[in-house]
Amino acid sequence: MSGMRRAPRQFPPHGSTAVASSPWILVSIGVVIMVVLLIIAAGAYRGPGPDFQPVPPGQPPVAAAPIPERASSAGREASVPPSLAVPGLSPRRTDPPSPTATTPAPPAAEPSRTTAPPSPAPPPPAPIDARYQVLQTFQGGFIAEVLIRNTSRSDQEWVARVEYPGGRVVTAWLEGVPQGTFSGAGGTLTYRSGPELAAGSSVYLRFHIESADPRPASCRVSGRACRGL
Repeated sequence: MSGMRRAPRQFPPHGSTAVASSPWILVSIGVVIMVVLLIIAAGAYRGPGPDFQPVPPGQPPVAAAPIPERASSAGREASVPPSLAVPGLSPRRTDPPSPTATTPAPPAAEPSRTTAPPSPAPPPPAPIDARYQVLQTFQGGFIAEVLIRNTSRSDQEWVARVEYPGGRVVTAWLEGVPQGTFSGAGGTLTYRSGPELAAGSSVYLRFHIESADPRPASCRVSGRACRGL
């Protein structure tokens, strides 16, 4: 007996023995898993809301409005839904105003150029040379003369006009030749020659003036001004 060895006793694993001896543990775990799955399925399922309206037969189903995305945990901002338009009010335009086109002004009308008829050239002065001088002065008057000379090559008529404003023409005459005619109204002496004055010849017209300045306001013979004033 002392020479015989005892074989070691073999014991079964503790965990497997406990599970095998307690089957209610497995059943409890399975029930808990099923309850969790039911809760998840019930949360995922959404029934029809109070606004649900069934689609009549024969009409296509209405597409559901897209749900705006929620902000993620990374900090992205949630998309802002578009603003609803208020009835009766139009939204403001944000487009920049278009530049107004400027209409070019019509070209200014050119002034009409009217060609004026050429004025007739004045007649050339008569070929008469005249010179005025005072011969004698006295109380209240004086004697003056105009030397008239024909510078042309033909006989010429002439008319002398001497003005003394406020004066009085007493008389007028030609020296040594046939007389002409004269008038002295209003202090203005007008003398017309008698016979024509021969070419290259001259004549003295003399006159008596009272109550006037010896220097006349004007002296002309056939349109030509007298010298000596």
